[in-house]
Amino acid sequence: MPRVATRPMTPAEFAAHAARSVPSYVDDLVRNTAIPRGEAELLARRTFEELLPDGRETADHRFLVATDGETGDRVGILWLATQWRAGARVLWIYDIVVDEPLRGRGYGRALMEHVEELAAADGIDRVELNVFGDNLRARTLYRSLGYTEMSRQMYKTLG
Repeated sequence: MPRVATRPMTPAEFAAHAARSVPSYVDDLVRNTAIPRGEAELLARRTFEELLPDGRETADHRFLVATDGETGDRVGILWLATQWRAGARVLWIYDIVVDEPLRGRGYGRALMEHVEELAAADGIDRVELNVFGDNLRARTLYRSLGYTEMSRQMYKTLG
């Protein structure tokens, strides 16, 4: 399995990440909820504005570029935030992306393990994330790493 390292995103990298994240989130919402595209676009923009009032400098959020531990080449990104949930500090994964041409090579697993190491180094003993129902590949990875599914929503369109 590959090793990974991380470094903070530059302002230009954050701008590229933000430009990709909102449309990607819109697509996820449209595929996985009953929200029409126009409403999903409004919700996505509003969500990002509320979560990141100070952009890359928003307190308790970290935007990282993941690199191959051997070559130093970029392999993906992480957006993490330290939060309080049920009276305990958790490291929340808002976004974990392995760059498209590198998927299927073990970087996703390596990134998840790296996140756990970051959490432990900060004295945090719980990592949480949200994954959309149609992302079977990610859900399978998370389960294989010992993550527990906490909830599931379902719907059926009639007529």
